[in-house]
Amino acid sequence: MWVAILWAIWNHRNMVIFRQRKVNVEEIFCMVQLNAWLWIKHKRINVAFSYSDWYQCPVRCLNFL
Repeated sequence: MWVAILWAIWNHRNMVIFRQRKVNVEEIFCMVQLNAWLWIKHKRINVAFSYSDWYQCPVRCLNFL
């Protein structure tokens, strides 16, 4: 999870600096959720939860791992 957080913050920082975008905390949070789910899905092929399950309750989904 911490890697997904750092990755999203880093990418968003680059957009703010190099593309003159405004800081958007909600966008960072959504990217953290998406990246974390994608990394878990690719690391564990037999993931039993969908992205909507992950989006709604990530802690419960982590308990299934």
